[in-house]
Amino acid sequence: MSRSGKLKAVTPTPPAQLDRFDEANSARLGLISVQERIPDDYTRWDIEFTVDERPARLTCISPGEYGGVPHGLDGDFATILNVMYLEQGAPESGIVHTTAYQLLQRAGFPDSGQYYQSLQESLDRLKAATYTASESWRDHKRQRWTTVKFNIIERITAETQDGLGFGSGTALKIQLARPVVESIREKYLKPLDMSFVLSLKRSLTRSLYRVLDAHRYQPGAEMEAAAEFRINLQQWARECKLRETVPARIKRNLESAHKELLERGYLLSVEYEGARAETVIIYKFGDLPTSTPAPEPVIEVIPDTPVADALRRYGVAPTVARKLVADYGEALVTQKLEKFEAMIKGGYQARKKSALLVDVIRDVSGKYADPEGYQQEPQRAKASLQAASIAKRMEAEEAQLNHRLEEEFLGLDKSEQAARALNQVRMFIGREISEKALKALLRSMHAGEVEPYDIYRAVTRAASELRLGDFAHEIRHVYERQA
Repeated sequence: MSRSGKLKAVTPTPPAQLDRFDEANSARLGLISVQERIPDDYTRWDIEFTVDERPARLTCISPGEYGGVPHGLDGDFATILNVMYLEQGAPESGIVHTTAYQLLQRAGFPDSGQYYQSLQESLDRLKAATYTASESWRDHKRQRWTTVKFNIIERITAETQDGLGFGSGTALKIQLARPVVESIREKYLKPLDMSFVLSLKRSLTRSLYRVLDAHRYQPGAEMEAAAEFRINLQQWARECKLRETVPARIKRNLESAHKELLERGYLLSVEYEGARAETVIIYKFGDLPTSTPAPEPVIEVIPDTPVADALRRYGVAPTVARKLVADYGEALVTQKLEKFEAMIKGGYQARKKSALLVDVIRDVSGKYADPEGYQQEPQRAKASLQAASIAKRMEAEEAQLNHRLEEEFLGLDKSEQAARALNQVRMFIGREISEKALKALLRSMHAGEVEPYDIYRAVTRAASELRLGDFAHEIRHVYERQA
């Protein structure tokens, strides 16, 4: 559901269960100011800090005509671009293929002119702002700190249909910064609770959450989450790229974000020690197992709709059920659920009912004929037609995007296809599969027993549908025996 609708009660996922990731350097450095609005003259910030007891520095310079330094919603779009780049296989080119409509949908924003304008302004700012990370950018491959200078977006190619502004039909080709691309391809990643991010109401809360969550994960192979984080308050303001330096004002600026994160159970407490310049802020996290349970969220809990509950009873994952209802609307999902039930009652054989149900809901091409005796209720017809129109548009855009990605993938030679497919598998489920099984998979692709693109698409789709556990099981079942 978009943020224009009612808020669902989404609680944080324990770190060990997360299967989405963000690039660790940009997350840890907090490249985007958490402020929702900034003054016109806020075109530069410069912070100094220490990394492994060595001096480090981070600078951002952004032209005033683009709205100053990146801030607010810019962080939402930058994060989604990293997630989509990963989902598209982290290609060497660093290019993300998408549309303006898909970016808004993935970031949780409504399909409206206001947000298309905000998206265009954000992308322009992310391209215009120049960052210099001095001895503070981690080269994960060589295990050392380096200096890099970059723009979060290196190039934007937009194919607009009407006029110069972005609209629902705008096709985008976005090339990400080389340092970010290399970090992602070298798997310098941190876990990301994307469902929780999308459920937060304010951009201030989402921005603070991303910076705070990144500081929990210390660089290392396991990226284990800390239970507590403490830092000097004025230094924390600099990390969040706030202009305020007075402790009382810093507290006031962050108060609403703290309140939401406490209410949602991500934070157990926010405490302060010391006074004035010596004030330290202490965060204790509530999404890890503790001897004292975290308090229940005090926000208004809006339960899943009956149709979402019905999908879950057929084995559809809760997150997927909520997304289907949000994307396609209750009317269409209800109608498709009734059709699915009629198909099963009529003897349709499904290897896995949950997978068939999801496919029936997403189908707008007539792949599944109406079972004998099934007739849609008249009162749902009008609403279903409207929802189906939206669904068809989404499917058309997704098909167009997949066609571009397929052309790019199949244009590679077979060995590079196999390498890219294997890299995608490692990226998403590498910890759950033995090295011997991965080598067996690679041999199978080289031998022509399985097409690399089939593996590439299967793991990408499993990630988007939150079925990585099932996919890992299938890979182990087939290739552990060949290892």
